[in-house]
Amino acid sequence: MAADVAAQAGEPGDGAPERPDGASASPRSPSAMVAGDETFQADFTCRKPAGAAQDGPIVCQSRINPVLPQFLLDLRWHLDPETGERVITAISIRREGRAEPFQVIAGLDARTPTAIDNGGFELIDMDFDGYLDMRVIAEGTAGPNTRYRSWLWVTDDDRFVESAALDEIVSPEFDPETREILSRWRSSAAEGGVDVYIWNDGVPVMLHREIDRYDGPSRCTRTFYDRIEDDMRETGSGSCS
Repeated sequence: MAADVAAQAGEPGDGAPERPDGASASPRSPSAMVAGDETFQADFTCRKPAGAAQDGPIVCQSRINPVLPQFLLDLRWHLDPETGERVITAISIRREGRAEPFQVIAGLDARTPTAIDNGGFELIDMDFDGYLDMRVIAEGTAGPNTRYRSWLWVTDDDRFVESAALDEIVSPEFDPETREILSRWRSSAAEGGVDVYIWNDGVPVMLHREIDRYDGPSRCTRTFYDRIEDDMRETGSGSCS
C-alpha cells in the first residue's frame, strides 16, 4: 500500500451538484470543466525520458480544473534488471511556481513494459465531477485484463485520494455522457463479459453485467444480470451477438 503524504492547503474548488435521480454523488460534465466555462478542456502532457534506461523522472503537467493552478508531476522510476520492466516507485505533485510538492505518493511498485507510454500514467475524469483524477497501470499483463491504481481529486482535502473500490474494477473505461464506468474482462478463453457501474456516495456500484460463455467455436450464450433491490440477479439469456 502506498504511503500518501499531503501537505500545505491549496485552492479549493466548487463542489458538483447532485444528479437529479440521486444515483451518483458526484456527476460530471462530458469534459473536465466548471459551470460557466464550457470552453475549458482539461488535458495533460508528459515529457518522456530520452531512453528506456535514463534515470530522470517522467515529468507531466496538467491543469486539472480551471479553478486550480497548473500541477507538475514527477514520476520516479527505475528499470527492473530481471524483467526489463519500468517500475514507477513514487509520484510527486507540486503547483506551478512552487518548489516543494504538496503531495507525494510513495511506496508504489507499478510495473509496465517500457513500450507503454509514461508507465501507463493518465489524468482523466473518473468520477465525473469536472476535476481530472489520476491513475497508473498497476502491472502489465499478457491478457486483456488491466489493473490500475487510482486516485480521485477530493476538493475538500485538496489532494488526490486513492480509491480502493475503483482499483478493484478491471480495465475501467469512463463514459462522461452516461456517467458510467464500463469494465470489459475475460476470465478464460471460454468466458468473458462487460460490467456497468455508476457512482453512488463516492463508491462505484455495479448496475448491469453481461457474461458470454462459449461452448465450442460457434456456440455462445450471453447471460444478463441487473441490480434489483441491492442484489445482482439473473434477468435473461440468449445467443451472443
